[in-house]
Amino acid sequence: MYAIVTTTARLTDPAELASFLAAIPNGANLAAVLAADKPISTRAYEDQSQTARFVESDGTRVMCFSIAAVTIDQAEMIESVWERVCGLNEEDFRRVCAEVLRA
Repeated sequence: MYAIVTTTARLTDPAELASFLAAIPNGANLAAVLAADKPISTRAYEDQSQTARFVESDGTRVMCFSIAAVTIDQAEMIESVWERVCGLNEEDFRRVCAEVLRA
């Protein structure tokens, strides 16, 4: 069974953002992208832990939806649906995952 963890930070709060980035592999690279204060949507997958991370930012806030115990194929299916929704809404992300993973 998959598990979803959501983390969030305000881009204007250095301590909050540092804590957020510390939990993300290659957080320094993400920090550089977030420094532009522009909306972004990105995804990464870790084979070893079978964890997909979906990062969304509106330029003032950033959220990371981590979903563990999924295959790369499942992560790609989630992405194909999520890219039509893309937002800072955990309920929407959970709904997309439930729809995709029950199929």
